[in-house]
Amino acid sequence: VAGKGPPAALLSALMQGLFAAQATGTDGPAASVSRMNTALTRRGIESRYATLFAAHLEPDGRLLACNAGHNPPVLVTKAGVHRLEKGGTVVGLFDGTPYIEESLQLEDGDTLVIFSDGVSEALSATEDEFGDDRLIDAVTRAKTGTAQDVVNGLLEAVKAFTHGAPQNDDITVVVVRYRMPAPS
Repeated sequence: VAGKGPPAALLSALMQGLFAAQATGTDGPAASVSRMNTALTRRGIESRYATLFAAHLEPDGRLLACNAGHNPPVLVTKAGVHRLEKGGTVVGLFDGTPYIEESLQLEDGDTLVIFSDGVSEALSATEDEFGDDRLIDAVTRAKTGTAQDVVNGLLEAVKAFTHGAPQNDDITVVVVRYRMPAPS
């Protein structure tokens, strides 16, 4: 969410409630994000918006994803790295914004890394940003481990890069490792 302090916390709580209400829908993440955007814009919370990444993963590996202005998640597959950018703009600013989704077929072992901008924008003592290249490098180095190994590898890379420099934003990482269900 945009901003800090109590107003941002309230918007975050509102987003969680809206997301929970939409998560049971069967019409895909883009439709859910669109409804969330409408609900937020009609609340008239001035200068408050949020980025959002919503996805639905089926047991057979089909992933539907919609990115509403969030840092593009990284999908690491045997074929390489793919960024999930399709979707639309941030939620909460413009009513009627169209959102689209992309459909991907995951294979056993594919890894999806979703992260806050505090990861890619983490600053070193010399105020250099961690950046996407370092993020992708850290994720691909840890890709053969568990999902927790990927989280740990990325957080360790950020920590080593920042050398204890104070950060202005949260550093949040979510990793999903797809595993093909065993045949019945």
